[in-house]
Amino acid sequence: KYSTTQVLPGGAGNAASNVAALGARARLAGMVGADGEGRRLLSTFPREVDTRQVVRARHYRTPVKTRILAGGVHSAKQQVVRIDRDTDWPLSEEVSRTFARKIAASLDDCDAVLLSDYGSGLVTPALADTIRRALAARTRRRRIPIVVDSRHRLLEFRGLTACTPNQSEVEAALGMEIDDEAALERAGRTLLRRTGMQAVLITRGSRGMALFEPKQPTVHLPIFGSD
Repeated sequence: KYSTTQVLPGGAGNAASNVAALGARARLAGMVGADGEGRRLLSTFPREVDTRQVVRARHYRTPVKTRILAGGVHSAKQQVVRIDRDTDWPLSEEVSRTFARKIAASLDDCDAVLLSDYGSGLVTPALADTIRRALAARTRRRRIPIVVDSRHRLLEFRGLTACTPNQSEVEAALGMEIDDEAALERAGRTLLRRTGMQAVLITRGSRGMALFEPKQPTVHLPIFGSD
């Protein structure tokens, strides 16, 4: 028996919503299709999320992932199946370059930049370099942190402030299995060296997170709560 449908933002939209939930303001930049799904997505954000930098592209279809959940009133709902409706990825490099020019002007007065790369071709290492140069030219008195979460191109983003891969992404990037704390330590230090970042935060699901910084002991962060 059908109950309800809930629309939630994914990708960078999820990050922007989390920023707003923490009491800050987010300026969201990205791309949606000129379709009903895109309009519905943009309507889900609170007023603390500025969506004026989101491009509405006529020849692009908003990716939608539909999760079918089943369960009783007094039991936890579990996912039965997920239906993914993606657009034609990856996007062309020209789309990313145009996007970079558009968002460069929106970086004024930002305290930090979060890059969410889900492999669509919109967020690229070249885009990260453009943002880094723009921030360096405008904010000489203080450095603006740039944090990247890249699903498939982790090692191509270099010299940023931090990256936040999950454990399976690290294993795929380095071609190794993390089966104990020693392997985790090797993986984190290798990522620090190869990306040239100031910090690497590896998320590990129920095992919490591990934070690696140069010349600092590794910090292991447990999860909060059981869910």
